[in-house]
Amino acid sequence: MLTALYIHIPFCNQICTYCDFVKEVASLEKKNDYINALIREFDSHVDKYGNLKTIYIGGGTPTSLSIEQLTKLLSHITSQINMDGVEFSIESNPNDLSYEKVLLLKEFGINRISVGVQTFNEDHLQFLNRNHSQKDIYNAIDNLHKVGITNINVDMIFSLVNQTTKELEEDLKRVTELDIKHISYYSLILEERTRLMHLYNKGEISINDEDKEGLMYNIVLDYLVKEGFKHYEISNFCKDNLESKHNVVYWTNKEYLGLGAGAHSLLDNKRYYNIASVKKYIEGINNETIVKTSYDRNELEEELIMGLRLLDGINVSDINQKYNIDLFQKYDKLHYFIEENLLQLDKGYLKFTKKGLFVGNIIFGHFLEG
Repeated sequence: MLTALYIHIPFCNQICTYCDFVKEVASLEKKNDYINALIREFDSHVDKYGNLKTIYIGGGTPTSLSIEQLTKLLSHITSQINMDGVEFSIESNPNDLSYEKVLLLKEFGINRISVGVQTFNEDHLQFLNRNHSQKDIYNAIDNLHKVGITNINVDMIFSLVNQTTKELEEDLKRVTELDIKHISYYSLILEERTRLMHLYNKGEISINDEDKEGLMYNIVLDYLVKEGFKHYEISNFCKDNLESKHNVVYWTNKEYLGLGAGAHSLLDNKRYYNIASVKKYIEGINNETIVKTSYDRNELEEELIMGLRLLDGINVSDINQKYNIDLFQKYDKLHYFIEENLLQLDKGYLKFTKKGLFVGNIIFGHFLEG
């Protein structure tokens, strides 16, 4: 049953140093053409929206759209879907969240906002090519509260280039002083086709080794838990049980539909992706040619890797029954991971220990090999 809808807006006002998502800086005309194509794709699936529980508009930067463009898109979505009880999320940059724009989001039923802060340090913001300031962050959160949107996530990054532990602790202090319910805290990753990778390959920057990154991750975990946040997924923390319902759909391998350039879907046990080129996506929608392509998936592999991202872990009995396997026989190294205190078996659930969280990719790699 389809319960989650993702809508991709591939536009930004400028490109961040580290970002490899489908995005571009585009003209007003191209954005308008894209919104028109996106609405056509949305309408082609309107029969699937009867049981939606979450809608997530991501990017790119959806709030980089104009008031008129957002109004056109949001009014169309909400006119076609029963929004009662739906977690309706949108990604944003702090400097986009003017009172006028926030009020518009509220009026169309958006009840959860993810704010891309990344860091409060002005030097690091400049290196990341972020176009907001500390003042923009506080103004954005204030505007959200003024209109009554309190389910707020803040995206943060640690292990930045040349970041010190003191700077990280200052970021943690500032973000936990905000009146917010959710924090996503990711380590900086080198991605292909990014400015960051270009600088690294030229030898102009270095990145932290695993030991320093692990130290910083440990600081993040301890600080946020001490401040009352529940650590429920490798990189995600919440208060008041306000987990991201939409992302939990991904982590538990439930069905979702993705619309827009580069968007992915999981439907009828098959994975699909839309063509990433914005130009070709618009042409494909307008000419009614194929924009969505299927690709093979390893259901067991995905369920193990995604399920272990959640701190509650995976139910071993359910896995054995669903796939007619003995999990510990198929992946015999799991015994070793438990002996080394990287994984634990707790009331039938296989889950990470705190020590194991720091080497999660090694354990995930074991499932890929198996």
